[in-house]
Amino acid sequence: MSKPIDNKDNQKMWSAYQLALNLGFMIVIPIILFGVGGVLLDKYLDSFPIFVFIGFVLAMTSGLTVVYVKTKDLVVQGLPQPPKQPKQDKK
Repeated sequence: MSKPIDNKDNQKMWSAYQLALNLGFMIVIPIILFGVGGVLLDKYLDSFPIFVFIGFVLAMTSGLTVVYVKTKDLVVQGLPQPPKQPKQDKK
């Protein structure tokens, strides 16, 4: 029989989902903002590839910076450790 999921395991699972969702948004939102901004600016100035590339570089830089800062904060706080298994005597 499978063991029931206790509240602590459930909380860890939702915490991992929340982290993944936050990191996804932290990467996608700058890409959308800088990408759309670059396209609109290129249309306005009639200079197609320049601002799209600049927007892409800014989006990647800001996305990676945000992910780095978030990951560094998690490492400083300490990641939750899995429960220790009791040692079994080998006979």
